[in-house]
Amino acid sequence: MQDSARTTSVIDHMSRDAAIAFHGRMIELLTTARVAESLGLLRPGSDAPATSLPLLSPDMTEPLVAELASLPTWATEHWLLTPDDDVKPADADEFTAAAPERRFSRSGCLRDVPQSALGIRAFISAVKSPKVADAFSSAFGEPVSFRSADIAKYEAGHYLRRHSDTFDDRRFGLVFFLSPGWTAGDGGELVVEAPSGAALTTQPEQGRLAMLRINPGYHHSVCRIRSQSWVRYSIAVHFGTAK
Repeated sequence: MQDSARTTSVIDHMSRDAAIAFHGRMIELLTTARVAESLGLLRPGSDAPATSLPLLSPDMTEPLVAELASLPTWATEHWLLTPDDDVKPADADEFTAAAPERRFSRSGCLRDVPQSALGIRAFISAVKSPKVADAFSSAFGEPVSFRSADIAKYEAGHYLRRHSDTFDDRRFGLVFFLSPGWTAGDGGELVVEAPSGAALTTQPEQGRLAMLRINPGYHHSVCRIRSQSWVRYSIAVHFGTAK
């Protein structure tokens, strides 16, 4: 799967014209009334921790998963909790040697998206679109703008512990689940908690979009992957107070 011939053929699967069409289709989906309705449930003043809806069809997710699986730029990242409740990166040996309560997360991260990965680049460009920011601002009830996109791969034993991303004026996040074939027991669920104790668990089903509040008192986590074969590809996007 990692050989150069396979990588080239998969990445070339989405042509430039197809990527342009994909970009437009993503913007259309993200600005629909049903997405606005779901995001509206998280408006300031609501206690709802999260919401979700099926959004992306297999013909949209499968090219992205094929492209992601072929890329050679993935890195497994390990993060440890520090004594002052911050986090720091660690190498694999330091992570393994640390006390279990200090092991914050382990997952695959894609920090470098090649220019040739047209599908992923079209996806990110779409969520950064001013049209999407305008639609989200209207639905959420206050002006917001794009902050960041994190591309992740969770394999057997990977997880992300309970935390809150309340920096950079973040207000809410979106998690797009891309991988097919999830079944109960595989792990990888997204758990979001509100200050009241209300919680919502979203199963990482192919094409599902989860939306979660990011505010003081709200926390989220990713359950450990228990499957030895299923891989959770996902893209998390964050929006914050408009700059």
